[in-house]
Amino acid sequence: MIKGHVTICKVHADGTQEVVLDKANMITKGLGSSFIDILKGKGSSYVEDFTPTYFQVGTSTIDVNKFASDTSAYFYHLSSPLHWSGYGEDSDLYIDKKYRGFYASSEDGGSTYTELFGTSAILSSTIFSGSDEYFVRVKEREITKYLLNTIESEIVLDENSANGLDLTEVGLFCKNPRGFREDSPLLIAYRNFAPVTKSSEYSLVIHWTIGFLGLTPNIDNYYFGGESHLPSYSSLESKHISGPLPSITN
Repeated sequence: MIKGHVTICKVHADGTQEVVLDKANMITKGLGSSFIDILKGKGSSYVEDFTPTYFQVGTSTIDVNKFASDTSAYFYHLSSPLHWSGYGEDSDLYIDKKYRGFYASSEDGGSTYTELFGTSAILSSTIFSGSDEYFVRVKEREITKYLLNTIESEIVLDENSANGLDLTEVGLFCKNPRGFREDSPLLIAYRNFAPVTKSSEYSLVIHWTIGFLGLTPNIDNYYFGGESHLPSYSSLESKHISGPLPSITN
């Protein structure tokens, strides 16, 4: 079974670290649909379009516990993702406006479609759609590592990012699985957590692992906790924020 694990750590300027979360995450249906596209030869022709490349953080949470266990992963968005201004003017992050992908269904024969949330739908009533949102790119030096049967990504909110906000959720998105002209990120993993008030006193480092956890010594064998496998961070790099990009249509 494919699982996910997230470790969130405060990293202070003097090198001290404080783990604030070390838990399993929720793998969403976006990852499953991407696998299906690969097997069927649909969507993008480029492997990198299926890799975790973007993330969002937010200030609210999706209560996944209210859904039935077999449908809880049917969602494609964060509850309250940050606008680009929420990340801060002096942030080191690369922020782009992208066309967030999701699956939508119709109950009136195709006149209107609504984004799927907490439930599945028959394929004949489902389309792939999207909406413009702001995403943070996982930097090349932090981008996915490919191990034998897992992938790993690291997300860093530096000392100047999202300060003063109570962060409570994070989502990881693959790059462009449908192969559109411009990237259309699709949510593949999600985690909510107790509020962490971000400040300039520390960077927030998120270490994310997705795969067949427990089957290789590279990955911990704990599904709901365990030791942090976070490496030590001593330097965090520079900034670029781009303006809104033209949205795409599907």
